[in-house]
Amino acid sequence: MTEKAMSLGHGEIDVLILRALVRKLVAKGVLSPDDVRSILFDAAKGLDPVGGELTAETAHIIVEEDLIPAFLKP
Repeated sequence: MTEKAMSLGHGEIDVLILRALVRKLVAKGVLSPDDVRSILFDAAKGLDPVGGELTAETAHIIVEEDLIPAFLKP
């Protein structure tokens, strides 16, 4: 028997869980903020934007301006 994944909030629950998990791991000292930046940069490099390749500089901008504030509270 296979179960469907719960789709609360139109798929937003997985994002909330991921953010909470990362914050908890940082709080416990398992991950450092630099570890989180590195993971997010690796993920951002894999993005496939419409209209062209994603440069390393653009990936860094996405991480610092969009992703880090979502994962690491100031």
